[in-house]
Amino acid sequence: MMSVTAATGLLDAIKAAGANPDQILSLLGLDRAALSRADGSIACSTFARLLEEAARATSDPYFGLHFGERFNPKNNGPLVYVVLNAPTIAAGFETAARYLHVHNQGATASFNIEGDRVYLRYLLADPEIESPRQQNEYGMAVVLNTLRLMAGSDWVPQEVHFVHEAGAKIAEHQRVFGSPVLFGCAANSFVVEREFFERQVPAADQRLYRILKQYLERVLNEIPREPDLLAAVRKTIGESMRDGDPKLTRVAKKIAMSPRTLQRQLKEQGVDFKQLMDDTRKRFALNYLRDRRNTLTEIAFLLGYSELSAFNRAFRRWTGSTPLDYRRRRAA
Repeated sequence: MMSVTAATGLLDAIKAAGANPDQILSLLGLDRAALSRADGSIACSTFARLLEEAARATSDPYFGLHFGERFNPKNNGPLVYVVLNAPTIAAGFETAARYLHVHNQGATASFNIEGDRVYLRYLLADPEIESPRQQNEYGMAVVLNTLRLMAGSDWVPQEVHFVHEAGAKIAEHQRVFGSPVLFGCAANSFVVEREFFERQVPAADQRLYRILKQYLERVLNEIPREPDLLAAVRKTIGESMRDGDPKLTRVAKKIAMSPRTLQRQLKEQGVDFKQLMDDTRKRFALNYLRDRRNTLTEIAFLLGYSELSAFNRAFRRWTGSTPLDYRRRRAA
């Protein structure tokens, strides 16, 4: 999963390029609401398909590259701000590599120093991504914009490497990156001088850097230690319970997946949606019952049950006792 902030401005970019963004969303079983929540998530494979379909619909084979070229990295929030305020380029990239998982759980970043050259690597790690080209080029263009915010708008790398094979023409890539571009490589990489990698960032704010690192460290530690998809579904079920019984279609929509795709991917993890919803409700119920200020009727409502009796039956199935008996035993 990844933050929907990565798609900021995507629908406008599709429309500006002459295509209908709603038709593309409909093709993937999505609607605008899937991309409208600032704290929302989208499957990495779905985002990759969005870019691929946008390239097809707009007849622009460089759509991902162009969208990334115009993308403001600051849209991605705390992760980018902590990078921009790192004391050196090296510290910024090390920080990005450590906390990228907070923003995008389907990608990794790393670097390798070889003599006077440094390879800054970015790789998509989601096996569900069938066609990575558009997302590779979008992601590398966003990294370029981030580095230019740190080093100056005229900065160019020594070389740019892509995992995917070259298209018919590469002149557009050379224009965007301002340097030689190679394809069919082991990783998506920027090749930079070691001197550049160790360079200080003139506008860095050390106090803000420390504060943001502490914040991201807390967020990283709070990410559930289970597969990304299960964590995202649990989170969305928890948010949806207040609006009633969390339906598969509603949860799938909120994480920008089709119900069929969500069912299939959950099955591959060895669970089904009803099982995950039931377990999530149980966890929430036990937490709510520990706070005696919550009445049983309020808890039933918070869990999405229309009647207290339905909550009582579910709780007895989970624990063998009623919610009232459970609360009494804890008090004793």
